[in-house]
Amino acid sequence: MRRLRAARGLSQDELAYESGVNRTYLSSVERSERNVSIDNIGRIAKGLGVEPWKLLKDS
Repeated sequence: MRRLRAARGLSQDELAYESGVNRTYLSSVERSERNVSIDNIGRIAKGLGVEPWKLLKDS
């Protein structure tokens, strides 16, 4: 998620706004400190402009 966000030139604040999730939550998900729900995967993917499966792909 961090790489996709950076590649699109988005800050955590901008992605949080676009996704409709809290910036602190988004930050903790990026650092693998929280488990993310499938609903929030969808929201974050929409904010990034990608399909949700791209956030689940190991790479």
